Amino acid sequence: MHHLTRRRTLAGLGAAGLATLAAACGTSAPPTAEGSGGADGALRWWDHFGGLQDLHTRWAEEVGASIGVTVEHTYNEPSAATEALQLANQAGKLPDVYTALVGLPLPALVDSGWVHEITLSDEARARLPEGAFVEGLTQLDGKIYGLPAFSDKQYVGLAWYNTEVAEAVGFEPPTSYDDLIAALQAIADHGEHTPMTMALGVPGRMREQIDDLAQAGGFPGYQGQRYDTGEFEYHHDAYLAAIELYKEISDKGFLLPGSAGFQIPDARGRWAAGGIGFHMDGPYSPGAVRSLNPDMLPLMAVAGMPTPEGQDVVATRGARGADWVMAGSTQLAEQASQLIESFTQEDYQTALASGMDQPPILLDVVAKAEVIAPYAQLVGDFSTHVFRAPQAIVRNVEVAKAEARRSTVTPELGDVIQGYLGGEISDLKQALVDLSDASSRALDDAIAGAAAEGAAVDRTDWEFPDWEAGKDYAY
Repeated sequence: MHHLTRRRTLAGLGAAGLATLAAACGTSAPPTAEGSGGADGALRWWDHFGGLQDLHTRWAEEVGASIGVTVEHTYNEPSAATEALQLANQAGKLPDVYTALVGLPLPALVDSGWVHEITLSDEARARLPEGAFVEGLTQLDGKIYGLPAFSDKQYVGLAWYNTEVAEAVGFEPPTSYDDLIAALQAIADHGEHTPMTMALGVPGRMREQIDDLAQAGGFPGYQGQRYDTGEFEYHHDAYLAAIELYKEISDKGFLLPGSAGFQIPDARGRWAAGGIGFHMDGPYSPGAVRSLNPDMLPLMAVAGMPTPEGQDVVATRGARGADWVMAGSTQLAEQASQLIESFTQEDYQTALASGMDQPPILLDVVAKAEVIAPYAQLVGDFSTHVFRAPQAIVRNVEVAKAEARRSTVTPELGDVIQGYLGGEISDLKQALVDLSDASSRALDDAIAGAAAEGAAVDRTDWEFPDWEAGKDYAY
């Protein structure tokens, strides 16, 4: 959200780089005699959820015993998870069940052999919220190819803070950009604690946070593309303001030394060790922090996502795409389907909530789960502040043929942020204009290529002039 980072699943479907992935690994290698299975015919299950390792290790044992096959669970660190899948695919060794981090739209994954149809019982389908399966995102022609296990109601540009530091320094939870700067300055002036750390060494994480902050700050779209006109506008004032916030934090020396190169575990681990005021992270922070330093959990609090003037957050997210998929080369389709179906069970969803990672798709279970108060608060905020976005692929599944051809745009937003904070880029506005133009060209070229092959798609598919902020979009 990973996206790719953990938040960057198929829900976005606006990412650059799809064509590169398709060219590099768009076709599965022929299944070997043992297919995707592990040693001695075991079912292999991969994910990248750092806060869920204990749960998933236990779940693999329990489900394996119930379905009569050994389940081998493997955790891949988020920044390495996508490459691991690509290499496994090239070797014809995709895990039987994995998190859908490849970045290709569902129709392209199906066509290229990455994924296999999932068989779910009527009971499993009934457990999920109405509309959980969306044509083009999790199913095609009524056949299910991906399971959404998490809620689409979430955002990741959250200011987590240490209550022990807050009490010592005496600042209130910041809601505006100025409030956040003031709190960081107060920590710096106090002199006993480091104000903040961030994973500035991960372009994808910077992109995700700034995309969310910009939308909450007034950008009428997501991931640089406007909902109403379909135009790319990374140079919108809301993007400039959000990036300038990070620039001010960096320039004023509020960051722990080394933050410019920190990967996600580096930044989070140092904050979890204590003595640092703030850390920008997603809702999954408590689960990951618990695995690093359980003693930090009682000291965690969240100020929410800051906005320019402290106004309420209004966020918009598309329908959730596939979180879990089955490898097209699996030799254990029945057992893999049973493992994926187990993720719909209330006991798993409750345990998922207790893991305090992304909010589970069954949000009601959070009330029964063992979670810290800030996590429960966030889930409630998400339910109030996140609305359903329009998605081109939902209105026209032919859009997938263009998305699968879209070339990588470099430097991407995360690279621009890094370059500006590091001093390599001096004219931020121009760099963002260039990114908008390059993104627009990449989409136009992808549409032209898909149309030349008979796809019924054009730029109007990305235009939703009737979209309104703060309302669920209805097609």
